[in-house]
Amino acid sequence: MKKLNNLLLFVFAGLALACSSEDEEPKLVEKNVTIEVEMGGNYSEYLVTFSVHSMLAGTSTFVAPVLGVPSDLDWTQVVEQGNTYTLTYEPSMSTIEVKFASKIHSLGFVFNAVPLDRSINETIQPMTAIIRVLADGEVYEQFEFEALDSEQVSVPLAEELQFGRN
Repeated sequence: MKKLNNLLLFVFAGLALACSSEDEEPKLVEKNVTIEVEMGGNYSEYLVTFSVHSMLAGTSTFVAPVLGVPSDLDWTQVVEQGNTYTLTYEPSMSTIEVKFASKIHSLGFVFNAVPLDRSINETIQPMTAIIRVLADGEVYEQFEFEALDSEQVSVPLAEELQFGRN
């Protein structure tokens, strides 16, 4: 009987070590997120497209973005049940600011700009943008974008982020 108790003790100890918390998938951290876009150069000569997608809370709850600046525009949402929101416009101010209806643990975005006048003979000052993603009020990541001139095609900046794990 004593050998059986020792054997059971070793089995339970082995199971306890095999099922340690290191093997468990940690929970995603949800944060209050803001995206700030600061455009420079001759941004008014460009058509800007900014999309946000995959804003998630919990295991699979979609969270809607709130467009703070420019306040006079609205998102376009091609599929109403989808989780992708797009803003395409000719900027009159250098800032875009997006917040979210609740805390999120992940998101993706795409930013691009193309010259409005695609004339090869005319030189347009390049447009630049700095995209800052703030989590709980602090810069989590920062990205830089530069639009190419009218003779070339700009490559969109596309990023996906998860806000850490516990």
